Amino acid sequence: MSDLVREIERLVAQGELWPGFDPLAIPLVFYDGDDTYLFRCSEVPEGFREMRVGECDVFVYDGRYPVVTASSVVEIEGTPAASVMFDGSANQSPTVIASLAIHEAFHVYQQACHPTWQGNETVLYLYPVDDADLLSLRRMETEALRRALAANGSEEKRCWTLRALRARQDRYAGMDPEFSTYERGTELLEGLASYVEAMSVGQMSVDLPREGYAANEVRGRCYEIGHALAVLLDAFAPMWKTVFEADDEQALDLYLAEVLEKRDGGRQCGDFTEAEIAHFEAVAKEDVQDLLAQRSEEKRAFDSQAGMRLSVIAPDTVPLRASGWDPSNLMIVEGGVLHTRFVNIRHESGQVEMLTDRMDDVVALTVAKGPHPLMNGVLRLTIAGLDALEVVSDGEAVNISGSGLTAQFTNATVDENDGQVTVYLDKQN
Repeated sequence: MSDLVREIERLVAQGELWPGFDPLAIPLVFYDGDDTYLFRCSEVPEGFREMRVGECDVFVYDGRYPVVTASSVVEIEGTPAASVMFDGSANQSPTVIASLAIHEAFHVYQQACHPTWQGNETVLYLYPVDDADLLSLRRMETEALRRALAANGSEEKRCWTLRALRARQDRYAGMDPEFSTYERGTELLEGLASYVEAMSVGQMSVDLPREGYAANEVRGRCYEIGHALAVLLDAFAPMWKTVFEADDEQALDLYLAEVLEKRDGGRQCGDFTEAEIAHFEAVAKEDVQDLLAQRSEEKRAFDSQAGMRLSVIAPDTVPLRASGWDPSNLMIVEGGVLHTRFVNIRHESGQVEMLTDRMDDVVALTVAKGPHPLMNGVLRLTIAGLDALEVVSDGEAVNISGSGLTAQFTNATVDENDGQVTVYLDKQN
């Protein structure tokens, strides 16, 4: 752990990553799969003990501290902190983990100084991922950006950047504004954090995939496209970070378009051949078919998943509420949302949380009450693939645990039958 802290300090010492951003001023939490380590936090929660790790003074909590559920931003005693989860037994490079810690620390900085730099995650689950026309334009945009990044000359770089922006303009014209707003906000949030992370290890560009992105890879694409737009701004407007630091209304693509317009009137140049455009259109149609097939296969796999199952069923009048989920590890399927890593579901009578390693076979399915997959309430949660379940009930409360899941409820009826545990909330005997 001391090697990891020293590596963060080494990366930070190499130069400024963003105006006003000091990673070493931000509290940091590591969970290595065994214990939780807390650095630079003025208020230390109960349960942490102080100890010396190498050359570092650190506070240690036995096991996973409950608020640490992902590499993200968490609150420790009311103070935002960067949290990083990794497998301490996997011999991961300290440099990789340290750069990820800087990525998450930048999110803490963004939250404090640029709170509007984010996308509304609830919009993502209504995104038109099955529209082949929009996917074709998205493929054009991605490929044009890839060529712009790879271009040797400034004129070629400018031409392909403009072509990418034109494809984006056409794509955004065909979708509701909330979706373009989501992309731009997520590019600012995650794209810039990815840019800062890469800068910390001396990586000055980003490689976009020649094959493009899967139809439903909307959020993950924003990480890399936002990063790419930042790299292009470095090329065309070296002082852009100062502009963004002073004005939260800026968007990466819009500012890039403004810069190029001022340079030479935004003169258009460079384009795809008719054969390339036909290829984008054909592949986009295949993307939609692949997505539909994947959704069906994932749902079939869930329905036939071996192992024990836990179901929590709430009445229509008082549905469950999705309190936490991992947007990078879920999939919309027929009949609900599959959660493959983390989900926290709450109710006035208790809660259930699943947090499992991505290699595990444990998967959760939430069934929505209304038109939105998560935000109108959840009528049923089912967790499949469990090795074992321990159910403890004293007549007033029920506690359930097993395979990365915990649940506590009152005013509930529990039915256990042949590997299936069902919790009925607010059900009268």
